[in-house]
Amino acid sequence: MKTRLDQLTLHNLIELSCGDSSVLLDKDETPTENVKLACAQQIMSEYKELATPTQAKMDMIEAEEQQKLRMKEKCLHICLALISQERSDMAKDVLLELDVNENLLKSEEAIKSRCNAMLDEVKYEIKRLAELAEERGQKKQQTVTEIRKAWFGEIAFVMSTLKMSIDPATTNAAVYGNLVRQAVERNKQMSKIPPMMSMFL
Repeated sequence: MKTRLDQLTLHNLIELSCGDSSVLLDKDETPTENVKLACAQQIMSEYKELATPTQAKMDMIEAEEQQKLRMKEKCLHICLALISQERSDMAKDVLLELDVNENLLKSEEAIKSRCNAMLDEVKYEIKRLAELAEERGQKKQQTVTEIRKAWFGEIAFVMSTLKMSIDPATTNAAVYGNLVRQAVERNKQMSKIPPMMSMFL
Protein backbone atom coordinates (compact mmCIF):
# COMPACT_ATOMS: atom_id res chain seq x y z
CA MET A 1 0.00 0.00 0.00
CA LYS A 2 1.25 3.46 -0.86
CA THR A 3 1.70 5.52 2.30
CA ARG A 4 3.87 8.43 1.09
CA LEU A 5 3.23 11.32 -1.24
CA ASP A 6 6.31 10.51 -3.36
CA GLN A 7 4.80 7.12 -4.22
CA LEU A 8 1.95 8.77 -6.14
CA THR A 9 1.69 10.54 -9.45
CA LEU A 10 -0.12 13.87 -9.59
CA HIS A 11 -2.98 12.06 -11.36
CA ASN A 12 -3.28 9.63 -8.45
CA LEU A 13 -3.20 12.50 -5.96
CA ILE A 14 -6.07 14.20 -7.77
CA GLU A 15 -8.06 10.97 -7.76
CA LEU A 16 -7.34 10.51 -4.05
CA SER A 17 -8.60 14.03 -3.30
CA CYS A 18 -11.79 13.11 -5.18
CA GLY A 19 -12.33 10.17 -2.82
CA ASP A 20 -10.80 7.29 -4.79
CA SER A 21 -8.56 5.55 -2.26
CA SER A 22 -7.97 2.62 -4.60
CA VAL A 23 -4.98 4.54 -6.02
CA LEU A 24 -3.17 3.71 -2.76
CA LEU A 25 -3.50 -0.03 -3.15
CA ASP A 26 -1.06 -2.49 -4.57
CA LYS A 27 -2.33 -5.68 -6.20
CA ASP A 28 -4.61 -7.90 -4.06
CA GLU A 29 -4.49 -5.56 -1.02
CA THR A 30 -7.68 -5.24 1.03
CA PRO A 31 -7.06 -2.89 3.98
CA THR A 32 -9.97 -1.63 6.08
CA GLU A 33 -11.68 1.66 5.23
CA ASN A 34 -10.22 3.22 8.39
CA VAL A 35 -6.68 2.32 7.32
CA LYS A 36 -7.25 3.74 3.83
CA LEU A 37 -8.81 6.92 5.27
CA ALA A 38 -5.94 7.47 7.70
CA CYS A 39 -3.40 6.93 4.92
CA ALA A 40 -5.25 9.29 2.57
CA GLN A 41 -5.39 12.02 5.24
CA GLN A 42 -1.67 11.61 5.93
CA ILE A 43 -0.77 11.91 2.26
CA MET A 44 -3.00 14.96 1.72
CA SER A 45 -1.43 16.58 4.81
CA GLU A 46 2.02 15.84 3.41
CA TYR A 47 1.04 17.52 0.15
CA LYS A 48 -0.31 20.59 1.98
CA GLU A 49 2.93 20.88 3.99
CA LEU A 50 4.94 20.91 0.75
CA ALA A 51 2.68 23.12 -1.35
CA THR A 52 1.32 25.53 1.27
CA PRO A 53 3.49 25.28 4.39
CA THR A 54 2.00 28.42 5.99
CA GLN A 55 -1.53 27.02 5.87
CA ALA A 56 -0.31 23.64 7.08
CA LYS A 57 1.38 25.34 10.05
CA MET A 58 -1.83 27.21 10.89
CA ASP A 59 -3.78 23.95 10.80
CA MET A 60 -1.24 22.33 13.12
CA ILE A 61 -1.40 25.24 15.59
CA GLU A 62 -5.19 24.98 15.66
CA ALA A 63 -5.02 21.22 16.27
CA GLU A 64 -2.56 21.78 19.13
CA GLU A 65 -4.84 24.43 20.63
CA GLN A 66 -7.78 22.01 20.55
CA GLN A 67 -5.67 19.34 22.24
CA LYS A 68 -4.57 21.77 24.98
CA LEU A 69 -8.17 22.76 25.65
CA ARG A 70 -9.21 19.10 25.90
CA MET A 71 -6.41 18.42 28.39
CA LYS A 72 -7.37 21.50 30.42
CA GLU A 73 -10.99 20.33 30.47
CA LYS A 74 -9.90 16.95 31.85
CA CYS A 75 -7.76 18.63 34.53
CA LEU A 76 -10.71 20.74 35.67
CA HIS A 77 -12.98 17.70 35.89
CA ILE A 78 -10.30 16.03 38.02
CA CYS A 79 -10.17 19.13 40.25
CA LEU A 80 -13.93 19.02 40.80
CA ALA A 81 -13.70 15.30 41.60
CA LEU A 82 -10.95 16.02 44.14
CA ILE A 83 -13.05 18.76 45.75
CA SER A 84 -16.01 16.37 46.05
CA GLN A 85 -13.65 14.01 47.90
CA GLU A 86 -12.58 16.84 50.23
CA ARG A 87 -9.15 17.13 48.63
CA SER A 88 -9.37 20.80 47.66
CA ASP A 89 -5.69 21.16 48.55
CA MET A 90 -4.78 18.88 45.65
CA ALA A 91 -7.23 20.68 43.38
CA LYS A 92 -5.57 23.96 44.34
CA ASP A 93 -2.17 22.56 43.35
CA VAL A 94 -3.54 21.64 39.91
CA LEU A 95 -5.03 25.12 39.46
CA LEU A 96 -1.73 26.73 40.41
CA GLU A 97 -0.08 24.63 37.68
CA LEU A 98 -2.67 26.10 35.31
CA ASP A 99 -1.39 29.59 36.28
CA VAL A 100 -4.37 30.58 38.41
CA ASN A 101 -3.58 33.41 40.85
CA GLU A 102 -3.25 31.97 44.36
CA ASN A 103 -5.21 34.92 45.78
CA LEU A 104 -8.29 33.54 43.99
CA LEU A 105 -7.97 30.21 45.81
CA LYS A 106 -8.30 31.17 49.47
CA SER A 107 -11.08 28.74 50.38
CA GLU A 108 -12.65 25.49 49.21
CA GLU A 109 -15.65 27.41 47.89
CA ALA A 110 -13.36 29.79 46.00
CA ILE A 111 -11.44 26.86 44.49
CA LYS A 112 -14.69 25.16 43.43
CA SER A 113 -16.05 28.40 41.99
CA ARG A 114 -12.85 29.01 40.02
CA CYS A 115 -12.92 25.44 38.66
CA ASN A 116 -16.51 25.80 37.47
CA ALA A 117 -15.83 29.18 35.87
CA MET A 118 -12.74 27.88 34.06
CA LEU A 119 -14.59 24.75 32.95
CA ASP A 120 -17.39 26.85 31.45
CA GLU A 121 -14.80 28.96 29.63
CA VAL A 122 -12.93 25.92 28.29
CA LYS A 123 -16.17 24.29 27.09
CA TYR A 124 -17.08 27.51 25.30
CA GLU A 125 -13.67 27.67 23.58
CA ILE A 126 -13.89 24.02 22.52
CA LYS A 127 -17.37 24.59 21.12
CA ARG A 128 -16.25 27.76 19.31
CA LEU A 129 -13.31 26.02 17.66
CA ALA A 130 -15.54 23.08 16.66
CA GLU A 131 -18.10 25.46 15.10
CA LEU A 132 -15.38 27.30 13.18
CA ALA A 133 -13.98 23.99 11.90
CA GLU A 134 -17.48 22.88 10.90
CA GLU A 135 -18.10 26.15 9.05
CA ARG A 136 -14.83 25.77 7.15
CA GLY A 137 -15.67 22.15 6.39
CA GLN A 138 -19.05 23.15 4.98
CA LYS A 139 -17.44 25.82 2.83
CA LYS A 140 -14.84 23.37 1.59
CA GLN A 141 -17.35 20.66 0.62
CA GLN A 142 -17.10 20.41 -3.14
CA THR A 143 -18.35 18.11 -5.85
CA VAL A 144 -15.84 15.92 -7.69
CA THR A 145 -16.19 18.23 -10.69
CA GLU A 146 -15.32 21.27 -8.55
CA ILE A 147 -12.33 19.47 -7.01
CA ARG A 148 -10.96 18.56 -10.45
CA LYS A 149 -11.54 22.11 -11.68
CA ALA A 150 -9.57 23.47 -8.73
CA TRP A 151 -6.67 21.10 -9.45
CA PHE A 152 -6.62 22.01 -13.15
CA GLY A 153 -6.65 25.70 -12.25
CA GLU A 154 -3.71 25.18 -9.89
CA ILE A 155 -1.78 23.17 -12.51
CA ALA A 156 -2.38 25.94 -15.08
CA PHE A 157 -1.13 28.52 -12.57
CA VAL A 158 2.06 26.52 -11.92
CA MET A 159 2.76 25.96 -15.62
CA SER A 160 2.15 29.62 -16.45
CA THR A 161 4.24 30.94 -13.56
CA LEU A 162 7.17 28.56 -13.95
CA LYS A 163 6.87 28.41 -17.76
CA MET A 164 6.88 24.62 -17.92
CA SER A 165 4.65 21.73 -18.94
CA ILE A 166 3.18 19.34 -16.37
CA ASP A 167 1.74 15.93 -17.24
CA PRO A 168 -0.33 14.64 -14.26
CA ALA A 169 0.12 11.05 -15.42
CA THR A 170 3.92 11.16 -15.11
CA THR A 171 4.65 13.97 -12.63
CA ASN A 172 5.53 12.78 -9.14
CA ALA A 173 3.08 14.19 -6.56
CA ALA A 174 5.85 15.26 -4.17
CA VAL A 175 7.73 17.02 -6.96
CA TYR A 176 4.50 18.78 -7.94
CA GLY A 177 3.99 19.95 -4.34
CA ASN A 178 7.41 21.59 -4.44
CA LEU A 179 6.58 23.19 -7.80
CA VAL A 180 3.42 24.72 -6.34
CA ARG A 181 5.42 26.29 -3.52
CA GLN A 182 8.01 27.60 -6.00
CA ALA A 183 5.27 29.04 -8.20
CA VAL A 184 3.63 30.80 -5.25
CA GLU A 185 6.96 32.27 -4.14
CA ARG A 186 7.82 33.38 -7.68
CA ASN A 187 4.41 34.97 -8.07
CA LYS A 188 4.99 36.94 -4.86
CA GLN A 189 8.38 38.12 -6.13
CA MET A 190 6.94 39.08 -9.51
CA SER A 191 4.24 41.18 -7.85
CA LYS A 192 6.97 43.33 -6.28
CA ILE A 193 8.78 43.98 -9.59
CA PRO A 194 7.89 47.10 -11.63
CA PRO A 195 5.74 46.18 -14.71
CA MET A 196 8.39 47.10 -17.29
CA MET A 197 11.03 44.97 -15.59
CA SER A 198 8.73 41.90 -15.39
CA MET A 199 8.58 41.81 -19.20
CA PHE A 200 12.19 40.64 -19.28
CA LEU A 201 11.75 37.83 -16.72
